Amino acid sequence: MVVLALAVIAPLNAIRAQHASDDPVATADDAFGLTLGLESIGIYSPGLVRGFSPQAAGNVRIDGLFFAQQGTLSNRVVEGSTIRVGVTEIGYAFPAPTGIVDYNLRYPGGDSPTATVVASAGPFEARGISIDGSLPLISHELQLPIGLSYQISNQTTFLNNPGYTSAVANFGATPQWRPNDWLTLRGIFDWTRTTDAKTLPMVFTAGDYLPPEIERGYYGQNWAEGRGLSENYGGIVKATLNEHWSLAAGVFRSLADSPISFSDLYVNTLPNGLAEHLVVGYPDQTTSSLSGEVRLTDHFGQGAWRHDIVFLARGSDTLALYGGSDVVDLGPSLIYQSLQVPEPSFNYSERTHDRTELWSTGIAYRAQWQGHVEFALGLQQEDYDKGVTSPGSSEVRLTDKPMRGYGTAAVAISDRATVYAGYTQGLEDSGVAPSTAQNRGEILAAARTWQAESGVRYAFTPSVKLIAGIFEIDKPYFDFDTLNVDRILGVQRARGLELSLSGELVSSLHVTAGALLGEVRIIGPNLNGEGVGPIAFGQPRIQSAINANYKIPLWPALSADLTLLHFGTSPASVNNATQLPAQTLLSIGGRYRFSILGNPATLRVQMQNSTNYYFWNIGYSPGFSQTPPRNVLAYLTVDT
Repeated sequence: MVVLALAVIAPLNAIRAQHASDDPVATADDAFGLTLGLESIGIYSPGLVRGFSPQAAGNVRIDGLFFAQQGTLSNRVVEGSTIRVGVTEIGYAFPAPTGIVDYNLRYPGGDSPTATVVASAGPFEARGISIDGSLPLISHELQLPIGLSYQISNQTTFLNNPGYTSAVANFGATPQWRPNDWLTLRGIFDWTRTTDAKTLPMVFTAGDYLPPEIERGYYGQNWAEGRGLSENYGGIVKATLNEHWSLAAGVFRSLADSPISFSDLYVNTLPNGLAEHLVVGYPDQTTSSLSGEVRLTDHFGQGAWRHDIVFLARGSDTLALYGGSDVVDLGPSLIYQSLQVPEPSFNYSERTHDRTELWSTGIAYRAQWQGHVEFALGLQQEDYDKGVTSPGSSEVRLTDKPMRGYGTAAVAISDRATVYAGYTQGLEDSGVAPSTAQNRGEILAAARTWQAESGVRYAFTPSVKLIAGIFEIDKPYFDFDTLNVDRILGVQRARGLELSLSGELVSSLHVTAGALLGEVRIIGPNLNGEGVGPIAFGQPRIQSAINANYKIPLWPALSADLTLLHFGTSPASVNNATQLPAQTLLSIGGRYRFSILGNPATLRVQMQNSTNYYFWNIGYSPGFSQTPPRNVLAYLTVDT
């Protein structure tokens, strides 16, 4: 189950390398999510689309090719990405329920070397510098986009909280060799190291109520500092074989390794803030994968008709080592006391060995009658194999071999309006029952999912567009029953209406406005007896985002902007007995564009949570963490 957790504060529909001319609101084609450099707008992200996570579902692509992502993919190697959902997945070969995160590698530059330098400060103790450039080693034939960065970050679980800092160093490169017009080879080298990562406490209440309001600040343990390493390596080849046939293939290695990490927990918290203070230490938690895809496409057509037949083979082999943690009881404590205790001695145990293989072959057909109709359909044969060995137990295995299909269509009913519809089936890894379950270590059944949707896109003007769509997504619902067994208790059914309005509404005023209206219901027998409410934990019935940017006509170098985020009331407990009140967050800022030694530069300042609104943020379990107070972000971007 995926919950809001305010991940939409940092949506990531598209990611692009930073430039001085960047303006997210003016750049966005819709309100479903866009990130340019250090800033984000919109309502969706790779971790949250329509109430679920495309990343957790394994729906990630690089330049259209299947990628089993484990480690963070940095801005040093990523130029842009699109979340394929709604109208943007029409005609896309082999879509998936809850959308696809399709990353684009950084573009090479021209015949001359280029560079962009970004220096940032805030929020709170954060500061950093990044340098990204492109080196033409052999003119256009061999080019090297490359970059590095170092920052002191205070971002934890998508939020910038004062005092919870970490040091992040990153290096990346995406060389491209294009010896002729029909062959292109790309490489990916992406390395990120995180050290001194302070741990943000989580609060769990002893009943159906929210934690008491406390002063926002640093309440962590100074010694509870995690470390992490993220690596992504790979290569892509794209070739035009002849007039009709083209080939695209890629292979990728992704790693996420946390040699040491912690959870700081206040459990059984009373209304006065008194709680039992526990700290969990984790030994080396590692997930690595080898994945890839080969795609062969036949292109043909006559007149206004164009046809594609796509043959596909893809797969992934993922190894995860997790568990072995130890819990230390630090005794009773007030959640607002900020009492430092000596670092305890943790006694770690063996880890669980989890290997998952997923292989797929498929065929798809796409037809286009230019300017009128587009439709696509396809079939995939999946082969899923998962083996788990828990400490003290023999290996358990689970296999599944479903056939899944999809169909999408779009029809232009006028020169301004296009209607679309689609149906997609999917398969997702559900993991294993946690150590706290009666059936600990048991492999949970692979989730067979589906999604149906339809909608309309209407262009009021060439730049102002409205998208309105409805959808339904069905997934199995796993949770603990009254016997503490983790199993399927029912179905998660997400139904909703999504809206997007974007463009230059009047001269100099660009706006993106998006909203998701709906709910994720839990449907199943005797859910009330199992302590499960009818609405999925953490899911608001409404969420919206409005971003506006105004370029001041009298001073063209200046612009002012605002961001308004709203989240409706949402269940803060699995049984729905506790509700998180609705929240509205306002951020205001501006940009000043000028030159430094003849080079384009932009100074950006933004005050986030301008009204200093207070509320508790809910996480991926019925726990709470602090949200940040009013803060300021500032950065300077220079292109050379």
